[in-house]
Amino acid sequence: MIELRLNAQSDIASVMQGFQVGSACALAEAPQGRILFGSWSGEDVVIVRTAEYCWEINCHGGTIAVHRICRDLAAAGLRSDIQGAATNESFPGKIERVTNEALLKCRTRKAAGLVLAQQDGRLLKFAEDLQSESDDRSRSARQHMERWQSVAQHLTKPWRVAIVGEPNVGKSSLINTIAGLQRSIVSATPGTTRDLVEVEIVVRGWMFQLIDTAGVRTGSDSLPEQLGIVQSLALLGDCDMICLVVDASSERFESALIDRLKKVEVPTCVVRNKCDIPSEPGNTGVPLFASSLDSVNAIKCIFDASAKTGVGISELLNWIADTAVPEEPRTEIALPFVELFGVA
Repeated sequence: MIELRLNAQSDIASVMQGFQVGSACALAEAPQGRILFGSWSGEDVVIVRTAEYCWEINCHGGTIAVHRICRDLAAAGLRSDIQGAATNESFPGKIERVTNEALLKCRTRKAAGLVLAQQDGRLLKFAEDLQSESDDRSRSARQHMERWQSVAQHLTKPWRVAIVGEPNVGKSSLINTIAGLQRSIVSATPGTTRDLVEVEIVVRGWMFQLIDTAGVRTGSDSLPEQLGIVQSLALLGDCDMICLVVDASSERFESALIDRLKKVEVPTCVVRNKCDIPSEPGNTGVPLFASSLDSVNAIKCIFDASAKTGVGISELLNWIADTAVPEEPRTEIALPFVELFGVA
């Protein structure tokens, strides 16, 4: 809601020239309390005369549309007050609140620096671009939001990376090597990891959450393990990236994983762990998982790695960072927070 107070000399029709009357009554003739329907530069609005020189303007386009009307009024030399039905919060005030709250949640110096940079007025300019009457300007703003909204969301929360695979392929060992601590449980007993274990790391100044999952296998007679497997498969559609860990020294492979991966569209890499261990006697040299992987469109690359020696770990981390942030945001870029602009 916008409250507009005029002086006695103001011509209401010229002041509100952006308002196209849809009601039978003209603006200048409207009595106090009369509701007038119409539009303001294409935005449906309701205007009510609340006092002799005071008008109330209501619209349904959110804070961005309200600010746009206020900008038009300011161009006419008038000052208007933006009031929210519940919060009395202006859009510039909301920007300050949202960025301040985000700053408190930042976990890295890079994220904090990017949030601080958003307080220089660029988000207000971006809001105007979104609501611009110029198709090129508004289209460019929408494309910008689609490109950078994920980065804006992850300034305050980590990307979720699911580490999945059969039992004993080295998922927990791989996470321990990356994190540099014994957070996950490592055991040769199938079904040891039954609950999701989360470990947070920083790569290139961005936060990532590695999620260790229960090994997927058929034929388990343990109810807790079966529940863990169900949880692992369900996670694949609720994460940002997937690392499918396989045993490079073995031919065995669980087809249930491939069946599930075919149904998700999450960027996936394959980690051939234990590449430092010789193949098992009698192996053909062509693991069973090799041909199966061709049917999973989400798989982007394959790495040879060793949780024991550290081989391939840096390549894996580079893939994770590149997948999350293909292009590093410049310091002058506007990052569209969901709390301000919604989801693109």
